Amino acid sequence: MRKVFIAIAVCLLSTALYAAKPLTDGPLPPADDYTVLTGKVTIGTVGDRTVGVMVDQGDSYRHLFRLWTSGPVKPFRATSQNASIEYRGDELVIMAADQDLFWVLATSTGDARAPRQPVGFTATRYVGYGLNHEIRPLAVHQRSGNRRTIVALTCDDFDSCIFNEDFGIGGGVSGGACDSGGVGSSSCSTSNNYGSCSVSCTTGYACCTNASGPNAGASCRCKGN
Repeated sequence: MRKVFIAIAVCLLSTALYAAKPLTDGPLPPADDYTVLTGKVTIGTVGDRTVGVMVDQGDSYRHLFRLWTSGPVKPFRATSQNASIEYRGDELVIMAADQDLFWVLATSTGDARAPRQPVGFTATRYVGYGLNHEIRPLAVHQRSGNRRTIVALTCDDFDSCIFNEDFGIGGGVSGGACDSGGVGSSSCSTSNNYGSCSVSCTTGYACCTNASGPNAGASCRCKGN
């Protein structure tokens, strides 16, 4: 059973991986689509009620996920050098084949259909009221008159991406109007040159903001909780 599951996962990954992309001046790939990824994964707690995930595929982007929970989560941090990831909007499944570990991060809606772990894997499931997905570039083109330069952004490892307040947690999203979503919305998405994001919420409401500038990219989260 385990070998069959891994074989299916490898087959899916071979056809749906995000390839390394050159820097462009256009928007990033959308963060609200069904997504299959593979690569180095770091997962851990952010404060006492958030679980964060960073995926490094060795390309020019970082994929970030955050699950917000109503109750406290025991602190932890884990890294897999060879993991497969499947994201469905309200459900994130991570299979670390190099350590026989299996994680599910989901809202209550997504948890109802999330798969169980393969035989021989140790599973951990976290259920929360909101799950977001962000795609961040490592660098972007920036124009000044007729000159164009490449500007490196502060999003490389787990700490600089997940804990940076301008990239989705804290002051960058604590106030102001929603550019998409808003009261009554359970999901939203937005995108600019500095990032794209989406969020799915089961309580409160989905709020996505699209600030400009390398230190204030797109942010998506649940508010009103």
